[in-house]
Amino acid sequence: MGCPNFKTFLYTICFFTHILNTMALKRIITICFLICPFIGLFAQPAYQLKYEFFAGVGATNLMADISAPKSTKQLVWVKIFNTVGVAGNAGLRYNIANRHYASVNLALGQLYAEDPTGDPKYWSDGRKSSTFFTEFTSRYEFLAVKERQRRTVYKMLGESMLKNFNLPTYFFIGVGGLYNIGTFAQLTEDRSNRIPESYSNFALVIPYGVGFKTRLTRLSYLNVEVGMRFAFSDKIDNRENGWYDQYQFITVNYVKKLRSTKNGLPKFR
Repeated sequence: MGCPNFKTFLYTICFFTHILNTMALKRIITICFLICPFIGLFAQPAYQLKYEFFAGVGATNLMADISAPKSTKQLVWVKIFNTVGVAGNAGLRYNIANRHYASVNLALGQLYAEDPTGDPKYWSDGRKSSTFFTEFTSRYEFLAVKERQRRTVYKMLGESMLKNFNLPTYFFIGVGGLYNIGTFAQLTEDRSNRIPESYSNFALVIPYGVGFKTRLTRLSYLNVEVGMRFAFSDKIDNRENGWYDQYQFITVNYVKKLRSTKNGLPKFR
C-alpha cells in the first residue's frame, strides 16, 4: 500500500523539477511582479495618512468693552500691550475627501484687556480684565490651494523662484464652546456695568479663519493659522454693554501625519 504513495511523491518531485528547468518559473515571477503593485493599492486605504496631529502656541486678541475704541465704527482693533494674551492648542485633523477636512481643537490660554492710558482714541477708565479660558471647537476645513510637487530644476528651465513658490492654504468654519469666562476678571475703576458674580462661565463660539502650510518632511509640516471667534457672550471681560465680545487667535503649529490601523483609526506610534 505504500508504493503508490511513494511513486506519487517521486512524480511530484519530477514535475516541479521540470517546471524549474523551463520558462514557467520566469513567467510566474513576472506575473507576481505585475500583481504586487495592485495588491498594495487595494491594501492602501487601511494605512493611508488620513489623520494629522497638531500642537502649537500663539497669541490671542480680545475685543471687548475694556480697551475698546471710542469710535463705534472701528470694528477691529489690536493693541499689543492692552489686548493681547498667550495661548496653546492641540488637536486632530481627518482628511474626509480630496480637499475636505474635519478637525477638533482644544485651546488653553489667556484673554486679556486693559484700558490704555494717554490714547485719546480709546477709553481710559483704568479697567483691567484677565481671563484664563478653555476652548473646544470642531471645524470643517476646505483646502483652497493644494500642495504641488516642487520643481527643483526651475533654474535649468529658466523659471523664477516666484513661479515655483507654492503655499497650501485652507479656510475653516465650525462651532465650539468657551469656558471660564471672566473667572479672574478685575475692575480697578468704574464698577458700573459690572456683571453679577453668578453669571454663566460658558459661551457658544463660532470659529472661522484661514491657515497656511509649509512642508518640513514627508510626514510633517509647519502650520500658521489666523482665526476669528464670534462669541455669543458680552461677559468675557466681566463687563457687559450690549455688544457681543470677540477674540482672535494666531497660532504656529507643528503637524505630524499619522498612519491608520486596519480599523481606520489613527495610529499614534
